[in-house]
Amino acid sequence: MSRLPLVAFVVVFAGAVAPCPVSAFSGHQDPAKMVSRCTPCHSSHGVSNTPMLREAGDEFCLGCHSTRSADPQRKRSLGMSTSAHPADIESELRKPYPHRWASCQDCHSVHGVQSVRRGLVEPFTMGQVKASPKRGFDTEADLCLSCHGTRGVGGGDPHDLRALLDPRNPSYHPVLATGPARNVPSLRSPLSTDSRVNCTDCHTNDDPAGPRGPHGSRQDGGLGTAMNQQEGQPESETAYALCYACHDRQVVLEQDAFPLHSEHVVDNRIPCNFCHEPHGATSALALIRFNEPTVLQGVTASSSGVLGYESLGTGSGACFLTCHGVDHDPLGYGAGFDSKGLPLVPDMWGRGVLPGATQRIPNGRVAPLPRKTDPQK
Repeated sequence: MSRLPLVAFVVVFAGAVAPCPVSAFSGHQDPAKMVSRCTPCHSSHGVSNTPMLREAGDEFCLGCHSTRSADPQRKRSLGMSTSAHPADIESELRKPYPHRWASCQDCHSVHGVQSVRRGLVEPFTMGQVKASPKRGFDTEADLCLSCHGTRGVGGGDPHDLRALLDPRNPSYHPVLATGPARNVPSLRSPLSTDSRVNCTDCHTNDDPAGPRGPHGSRQDGGLGTAMNQQEGQPESETAYALCYACHDRQVVLEQDAFPLHSEHVVDNRIPCNFCHEPHGATSALALIRFNEPTVLQGVTASSSGVLGYESLGTGSGACFLTCHGVDHDPLGYGAGFDSKGLPLVPDMWGRGVLPGATQRIPNGRVAPLPRKTDPQK
């Protein structure tokens, strides 16, 4: 069959079926934005090995999704309404931290997706689950983890985020399920322990007036707002704006559940992510990351060889590590510890342990806290 009759057949057949649904994610099928609906992108003499596209690759998408589309004459040539204002994605991709190793169609269905599906609605409100902008995925997280999960490990990102976000972990940010913690006094309204968060609540454009989504950012990690990750930087509302968007700063620094936040973050200028893994922790509560594969430089085992954290109940816990030369063997907080973090129950060799406590160790097993039986060893 020659190409011309084939094109004619496609055009006639396409006119006989229902158009793609108008979507909150795509204006390509919106007659208020696109005067011509198919021909701006497709041509009977399109590029080979494409669905008859006028141009191949992401540059084709950026022909509209850039500052170039602001020209009224160009809009007319592309079949756009003069009132259409495509998001400028090209400028986002030029920022210091762009979304790498992905093409537009890895994340977007260009003909649109249903904006209401399985109770997932756009626009969303804080604490709700976002729907996927690509067909074949129900939620935004499903889409992100198709690259940033087990199958996507590599390409410069060595971490399996699905493993960290796994609801079977002791603690995790509530992306795939509501969180296990029932006592999180720092949460800001309207968030609660039953709320969910989304990947793009943290990873998104850093300009509130710009296009939504993780296309590019000036913040390390493609974050939408600042989260200081460097030791020695002063604490402030802006330095940890990302954390304080969900967690009330005053409560974090003053609350009784962990009275040493201020000492660590304000006095000693230790960033949040030195102790907490933002996605999830595979071996400890409270997102504690001491023995995670993402552990930072300067953190090693305590003098007894233990590296980890043990929760001893609400408002009480013990830390085993050496952090930049400071031995925690253990240092703790809450019941059983004095104001300096030392255990109140010393053993015969002067080293404190809490009777019956257990400690998670790096290989994931749970064992009794180490005790010396011979002062010469």
